[in-house]
Amino acid sequence: MKKKKYLFAVIFIMPAFILYTIFIVAPVFFSTYYSFTSWDGIGTPKMNGIQNYIKMFSMKDYWKVLLNTIKLIGASVFIQIPVATVLSFLLLRRTKGYKFFRTFYFIPVVVAPIAIGIMFSIFYNGDVGPVNQLLDLLHLSFLKQNWLSDVKVVVNSVIFPQIWQYIGYSLVIIFAAMKSVDNEMLESADIDGANSFQIFIRIVVPMCWDAIIVAVILVVTGSLKSFDYSWALTQGGPGNASSFLAVFMYKTAFVQNKFGLGSSITVTIMIYSIALSAFIKRLHRN
Repeated sequence: MKKKKYLFAVIFIMPAFILYTIFIVAPVFFSTYYSFTSWDGIGTPKMNGIQNYIKMFSMKDYWKVLLNTIKLIGASVFIQIPVATVLSFLLLRRTKGYKFFRTFYFIPVVVAPIAIGIMFSIFYNGDVGPVNQLLDLLHLSFLKQNWLSDVKVVVNSVIFPQIWQYIGYSLVIIFAAMKSVDNEMLESADIDGANSFQIFIRIVVPMCWDAIIVAVILVVTGSLKSFDYSWALTQGGPGNASSFLAVFMYKTAFVQNKFGLGSSITVTIMIYSIALSAFIKRLHRN
């Protein structure tokens, strides 16, 4: 009887295990292997030890791209998550119509990032884009920029659409946790004279902290593999001024045909993701 149960379990687990192995485990293994080779994607890979990593860490562009990625992570954690948390609380306190607003905030999430990128490329157009036109209308012409060609502002221009689109994603996670907070506790706090800010800071946020941490981990790992917005808006340019790690990896491997060097960048992305996730979880436990 036990053998039949094990066989039954194996039959149901095996498809997921096979797919996970093919699409997750195997690419990780091959990326790690190719990161120690010199390969142009056509000939036979030649082992070169850690030369790719030495070359990668000596490239100024790699550190510039890493800094851009850190900026994206910082904006995601310190702008996207707080905004999503505040909006979630406002939805929690608004008993009427909250389903509509929850859906409204989530709509951008279901739109393809490439489509969002193309939309914002029109917004940022220096001649006909509504961003500069709005600044003219508000008599703030001195703030007008070449949003996608000026190296001083281009990375911020690329970061903004991603933050805007995924606020709704974080909101759904955090709001679901807030809905599980005991309503009697909130009513008692209201009766005792606590204002909304005190309820938010002292009751709601501490009780939803686990969900907030989950949202933080998701936005951090998502930022490390961000590709769509940078590529759709600027293809990582000018130069690598608006590239993130995933874009830099793609350009290195598939544009320059340096698959060994590109694989080493992929390995660092995986390491950063694992390390940051572990760090956030440990910080949360402490």
